Amino acid sequence: MQTFKRYLAIYNQKRQENDLEGAKEYAQIILQYANKEVQNPNVADVYKSEFVQNAKIVKKFLDDLEKIKNAPAPATKQSASEDASKTDWFAADIPNLSMKDVAGLQEVKDALLVNVFAALSPKYAPIYRKYRKDIGLQILLYGPPGTGKTHLVKCLAGQLGCKIAVVQIKDVMANLVGDGAKVIHAIFEQAKKYDKCIIFFDEIDAIAASREDDESRHTKEQLTTLLTNMDGFTAGTKENQIRIIVAATNRPWILDSAVKRGGRFETQIYIPLPDMEARRKLISIYLGKDESIKDRLDIPCAPDVTIDWVAKKTEGYAGADIKAICKQVINRPLEREVKYFSAHGTTKDDCVTRDDVEEVLRKYINSITDEMLMSFDAYSKNMTLMEYLAHLKK
Repeated sequence: MQTFKRYLAIYNQKRQENDLEGAKEYAQIILQYANKEVQNPNVADVYKSEFVQNAKIVKKFLDDLEKIKNAPAPATKQSASEDASKTDWFAADIPNLSMKDVAGLQEVKDALLVNVFAALSPKYAPIYRKYRKDIGLQILLYGPPGTGKTHLVKCLAGQLGCKIAVVQIKDVMANLVGDGAKVIHAIFEQAKKYDKCIIFFDEIDAIAASREDDESRHTKEQLTTLLTNMDGFTAGTKENQIRIIVAATNRPWILDSAVKRGGRFETQIYIPLPDMEARRKLISIYLGKDESIKDRLDIPCAPDVTIDWVAKKTEGYAGADIKAICKQVINRPLEREVKYFSAHGTTKDDCVTRDDVEEVLRKYINSITDEMLMSFDAYSKNMTLMEYLAHLKK
């Protein structure tokens, strides 16, 4: 089972990195492994059920890939850029959030204080005049998937009172040469209409990978357009004008060097897995214990299932994983009550128990792997993963 879980973890990582070929390879391995184990009479039924469930998931992924591959070409070519200038890339409302809505992550908050909040505040102006002229308003957030980078940027926008454009890579990854570049240009042109705005490019590595790689020409054109539009964009021309570009990636080591050079994304901030404080906050929200949440659903829990206990048990998980774990934990007493009502026609008092939490954690496949975390450690030390591993052996 450990080997199977390792294959699943690699498959999930490939999916998160948008490495479809790599994900396809491991999906096929998972299917073969699952089929073999299901037919093994020595394998317990509970494990067979897990093999079948995961095999269905990867089978659907493979079927979807095949459908895309065999999909007929469109009858007429229509450029995605035709509507780019008409699309309103900026949300209608400024996010009703602030940095108070970011739990834990004090080092991240300190980095934003130095590079954004204090840099934009007149009371800190003498300090910045003393040490530097420029302000680091082009920021790269990097770290494991599911650590809340998008939420962090929305909190930043809400704190500063900025309009925000959350640009998903699918919005700029066009099939036709030149379309993606025109979409990027249109986003920057629209941003110039606002005195206070943030452009957030999620999964920036999909268009900003090293140009030394053997990529398609239109991907390189998108990157060139991005870099050209970034230059000078954040330099305010009006008093109190705020223009910020934020990008996020799970793979900072593949980014083109031009993206990270001085004057571009030279301000890089690592977004780690949630610390104890952050996990407490997340679990409190997902179990309905956070009294600041309006109309919350307070999930009944056994006395020994405390927020602190669950937070300790979920160390090493990303925020997205913790949300999924809480959902699965809640479903266990819900399922028991539904079955009881179906059999007896009446309800019973049930709740989340420690056994529920521990059973879910035992079966849950963490999306965060040791190799992934080591890759970030290596990047922070300006090493390749192989160099870092060799360094650890010394």
